[in-house]
Amino acid sequence: MTPQRDTDEHFDEKVADINRLYQQAPEMAKKGEIVMSTDELTGVQALERQHPGLPLAPGKVERREFEYVRHGTLSFMVNFEVATGHVPTVSVGSTRNEQDFAQHIR
Repeated sequence: MTPQRDTDEHFDEKVADINRLYQQAPEMAKKGEIVMSTDELTGVQALERQHPGLPLAPGKVERREFEYVRHGTLSFMVNFEVATGHVPTVSVGSTRNEQDFAQHIR
């Protein structure tokens, strides 16, 4: 069992509600209602290749050098329209806290 199932006796009901909502999203979209999912990705490394890629050549694939420059980590918050797959909003920052989330939703 997952820790959430161990501590939340209504976990399975909540998951079923969300799944039902996702299944209804296409019909709701036809009526002008949008089902939006928000996800977060934290600790994503911001990397830059140190050298440009080597171009394609006859009989050879594009090649890239392995060295890169680190620019720390970033956190992403992404909104996803369930019915269409459209991603209308992405927020990027160095932190992910309650204030960041509130700003993203606004």
